Amino acid sequence: MNVFSQVQRLAWNPAAFIAAAVTALALIAASPASANSDPEAEAFVKDIADKTIEVISTKDQTVEEREAAFRDLFLGNMDVPRISAFVLGQYARLPSAEERKEYVSLVEEFIVKVYANRLSAYSNESFEVLGSTKRREGKEVIVSSRINFEGGRDPVPVDWWLLNTDDGYKVFDVKVLGIWMAQEQREGFVSVIRNNGGKFEPLLAHLRNQIGNAEKELEQTLAQENNEE
Repeated sequence: MNVFSQVQRLAWNPAAFIAAAVTALALIAASPASANSDPEAEAFVKDIADKTIEVISTKDQTVEEREAAFRDLFLGNMDVPRISAFVLGQYARLPSAEERKEYVSLVEEFIVKVYANRLSAYSNESFEVLGSTKRREGKEVIVSSRINFEGGRDPVPVDWWLLNTDDGYKVFDVKVLGIWMAQEQREGFVSVIRNNGGKFEPLLAHLRNQIGNAEKELEQTLAQENNEE
């Protein structure tokens, strides 16, 4: 059974995913730091976060250079096939083989460009891992962390939903400022398909448009960074 088929069985009940995330985070808050934690998963997250901050703190980057750095970082550490299936919700079986191939490729590009643009707002900051909670006998781990700022600005909480796969830990979702990114994208993707009569091509067009917009925004962000030097 492929990833799309596996996720499709769960996609009919999105409340289950939300409930699982809420339960996991509640356990983080209620449990002692040593109980059911996963130091290896915490180290994995710390490594990704440190490398992310290093990328966005590097000055005089071109759009292509920053995107290339994020592409290596994100696509090597995220479970893109599973994320791609999950965000389709009940439409996971809708695309043809050809549409699915283009869709996964666009999702990869979407992750690189959109996440690179969003994360570029957090340069020159520090990252702190607060703890972790294993779920499903260690097959999933929720890692709790935060971004700390200078100047009195409140820290930004960031939670990581990891899958413990045969290839090591992979990021399934990231929660920033109370919003799970994959959950947010699923709502948007499903809405596009539903509002276009259940057709898949409008979602592909939507992704192409979002990718183009994110690239323009990243160009503006980098130009502003260079002007502030």
